Amino acid sequence: MYLKLSFSYILTFLLLLIVMLELHEIVHILAGRWLCGCWGTRDFNVWSLCSGCEGSAWSWWPTLAGPLFSFALMWVGMFWLSSANPARKAFGFALIFSNIPFGRISTVMMGGGDEMVVTRHFLKDHWSRLSMILLCSAILLALGLPPIIKAYRTLTNKRRGLWIAGFLTLPLLFLLLYVLTFLNSILNKGFLSTPWIMGTPLLITLHTALAFILLLLLRKRLYFLPGSRSTPSMQEIV
Repeated sequence: MYLKLSFSYILTFLLLLIVMLELHEIVHILAGRWLCGCWGTRDFNVWSLCSGCEGSAWSWWPTLAGPLFSFALMWVGMFWLSSANPARKAFGFALIFSNIPFGRISTVMMGGGDEMVVTRHFLKDHWSRLSMILLCSAILLALGLPPIIKAYRTLTNKRRGLWIAGFLTLPLLFLLLYVLTFLNSILNKGFLSTPWIMGTPLLITLHTALAFILLLLLRKRLYFLPGSRSTPSMQEIV
C-alpha cells in the first residue's frame, strides 16, 4: 500500500483520531454507568465513577473497558490490512494509528494509564512498582506491536520506518496539545462545561459531533489512494 499525504488526508485522519478518543471515553463511562447505575464526572480524557462507587469490587472493569475497545479496533485495522480491497486496507491503516498505540504503550512504561490502574488494583500488595510496569508493558507490547508491524510491512513507501514513526508520535502530540491541553483548559474555565447526556459536558458533545460530521463528509480522503480510478463506497470497506 502506497500512502501519499495531503492536507485533506491529514485533516480527515485527525478527525478520526478525535472520534476514536471520544469513543474510548464513552466505553469507559458506559461501563461505569452499567456498574454503578449513575454517571460520573469527566473531561476530554479523564473520567471517574460516580460518588460512592469507587470502592466496588468491580471498579476496575470500566477502567479496563476503554483499552480493550481501543486495542480491539487496532486489531480490526490489522486484519483489514490483509484485504485485497485497497479501500479497506487504507482505512485499516488509519484505524490502527488513530487509536494511538504508542500513546497506550509509552504511558504504561512511565507507570501511568488505564492499564496500570488495573494492574495496581490486582497486584499492588504482591508486586513492586517496577515489576508491575514491566508486566503491563509486556502485555501491551504483545497487543500493540502486531498491528504496527503489519502496517510497516504493508507500506510500500520509501523510508517506511520514518512513516510509521511519524504516525506513532505525531498524532499523540496533536492530542496532547489540542485536546488534552487546549480543549481541557477551555472546559476547566467553565465554557459549556455543564454535564448533560451521559454526564458529558456540552462542549465535548458539540466538539465530537462536529468532528464526526466532518469525518463523514471527508471520509473518502482516508482511502482514496493515488492511482485509483474511482472512489470506493463505504460499503466496500465494511
